[in-house]
Amino acid sequence: MKARRLPALLAGLLALAVAAAAGAATFRVDDTGTFLSQPVTQMRWRHLVPGRAGDHTVEGRVNVALRLNLSPWLNRQARIYLALTPTEGEQMLASWRTQGRLLPGTVRGGSRTLVFEGVVREPFLQESIVLDLVADGRSMERAQPLQFFFEIEVSP
Repeated sequence: MKARRLPALLAGLLALAVAAAAGAATFRVDDTGTFLSQPVTQMRWRHLVPGRAGDHTVEGRVNVALRLNLSPWLNRQARIYLALTPTEGEQMLASWRTQGRLLPGTVRGGSRTLVFEGVVREPFLQESIVLDLVADGRSMERAQPLQFFFEIEVSP
């Protein structure tokens, strides 16, 4: 009798987990307190003289002081993502290191990456990150805005 109930119980728990994930709502996080160390990030060639078959990578680095307003989701289970808007022509790749409040990671232009999963315990999340930017210099024709933002998913 118990052996028959276990598969049904597991199937029920799986269905509940899928339903909970499907019901998660996504919101943009207010990051108006976020500060970039420099408004324009200079991209530099990885190698001074890229050859025909050489590396055409350009790199840049910016320090970011994050301040995310999470007060609407206080004491709720959440996932926070860093998203990078698409850039023209090339695929920008951004990677970052943190001081430990957020997960380190990498994101490509036009996508998002998980940076936090857990219960929101404080109304504001403050963190300093070092953002490293990489792109193919052959396809960069002019300066472009780097726009990143944060999204939060919470279960109902």
